[in-house]
Amino acid sequence: MRFIKHTYLAAALCVAAASPSYASVWIEASDVELRNSLIVLAESGLIETPIQQYPVAWKSILPQLDALDPSELSNTQKLALQHVRHSLSQAQSGPKTRWYIAATDSENAVLDYGDDIYEEGKISLSRTMHGERWAARVQVNYRQDPFEGDHKKTLDGSYLAYNLNDWSFSVDALPLRWGPAEHSSLLFSNNARPIPKVRVDYAPDYPPAGMAPFKISLFSGYQDDGYSQHYQVHGIRFSSQFLSKLWFGISAIEQREDTISNRMLTADARTGFNWGKHQFSAYAEIGIDKQLESDDKPAYTLGGQWMMGSDSVRHSVTVEYSQLDGGNEHDFYSTNNAGRQYFLSHQRNPGSPFPKGTQTASFSYRQFSNDGSAWTVLVSRSNNDGADSTSRALIRRTQPVWDSLVRLSVQYLDSPVIDQDVGVQLSWEWRF
Repeated sequence: MRFIKHTYLAAALCVAAASPSYASVWIEASDVELRNSLIVLAESGLIETPIQQYPVAWKSILPQLDALDPSELSNTQKLALQHVRHSLSQAQSGPKTRWYIAATDSENAVLDYGDDIYEEGKISLSRTMHGERWAARVQVNYRQDPFEGDHKKTLDGSYLAYNLNDWSFSVDALPLRWGPAEHSSLLFSNNARPIPKVRVDYAPDYPPAGMAPFKISLFSGYQDDGYSQHYQVHGIRFSSQFLSKLWFGISAIEQREDTISNRMLTADARTGFNWGKHQFSAYAEIGIDKQLESDDKPAYTLGGQWMMGSDSVRHSVTVEYSQLDGGNEHDFYSTNNAGRQYFLSHQRNPGSPFPKGTQTASFSYRQFSNDGSAWTVLVSRSNNDGADSTSRALIRRTQPVWDSLVRLSVQYLDSPVIDQDVGVQLSWEWRF
C-alpha cells in the first residue's frame, strides 16, 4: 500500500511540468449513461470491442467510432454516438482538473451503478496528465466519517499508466467492473472502495486471423478487509465476441492459496438487437468457487434491458434477478469461523451490493438527455430463506448547472436491522 502511494506521488512530481494533451485515457466504471450509449452501438453491430469489463481504453474503440456515419443511424443510435463522441472529445481536450464534493445523511447508502459513497462526506481534487505513451492522475480525497471508520485521506481514483502498442501497464486505485449486469456484478463493481493494484491489459488492435476483438486483463492488488490477513488478491479476465452481437467473458480471482473457497470463477454473456429505435438486451452471469459441493448452488444474475428514444432523449428500463444464496453448507461469498466474509475491501463486498445469501429482484428506469441531465429510479427487494427481506429505493436527478454537474438523490431502505430509513444524497462536480 505504501509503495503504491509513493508511486502516485512520484508520478505527480515527474510529470507536473509536462504539457498534457489528453484529459483521460480510460472509460471508467462510473458513468452508467456512457456505458448504455456504448451498449447501443455495440449491440447494433457498430462496434465490436468488448465493453463488459471496465476500465475500457478509449484507444480500443477509436477506429470504429471514426468509421460511423450518423446519417445511416436510427435516432437512438445517433444519440448514443453523439454522447460517446462528446465524451471522447472531453477525454482528448477537455478539462483536466476536477473538484468533487458529496454528502449523505445515512450510513446505509443505496447505491446505483458507478456510485462511490463510502463516507458521510467527501471532498476530492484530481489532476490528470498525459504524454505520448503515459498517463497519470493524482486524486486526493478528504473524507468525513468514513463508513469503515478509518482512512480519512485516500488516493482512490489515482493511477499511473504506460501504453506499449497492444499492452497497457498501470499502478492504480481505480474501480473494476466485470460482467454485463447493471445492478449486481458478482466479482467487481463500485460497491466497495477500489483495490490498489498493479494491472496489465492486452487488447490487440488487429487480432489473429479468425478471432474477434478480445481483451485480457490481469491484476495483483491489496485488499484491506479491516480484520484479517487476507490482503493479497489476484485476478484475470478474458472477454470477446463469440458470435455476431454475442459477447462473453470469463473471470477468476484468488485471495489465498490454502483456502479453496477464496478461488472464485464467473462466466457471463450478453446479447442484444435493435428494432428501429428500440434496443433489446439479455444477459447472464454465473459464479462458483472451488469449494462448490453437490448440495450447493452457484450464484447467478439474469437480466434484460430495453432502451429507446430520439436524437435528444433516451429511456431505458432494466430488470434483474440475482441469486446469491449458495445453499445450506456454503455461500459464494465465503465466511470464516467467526462469520466474517472473506471477499471484502474496507469492510464492503467488491461485487454485488445486495446482501449475501439472498435472492434479489431489482428494477431501474433511466431518462437521459443530450444536455447531460437525467432521471434515475431504482428499486429492489432481497429475500433469504429465513423470510427476512430488505427493500431499497432510490430516485435521483442529475442536472448540469453552468459548468458543473449536480446530483440530488432521495433513498429509502427497510430491512430487519434498519427500520424504514429515508436519506438524502447530494453531490457537486466541477471540471476546469
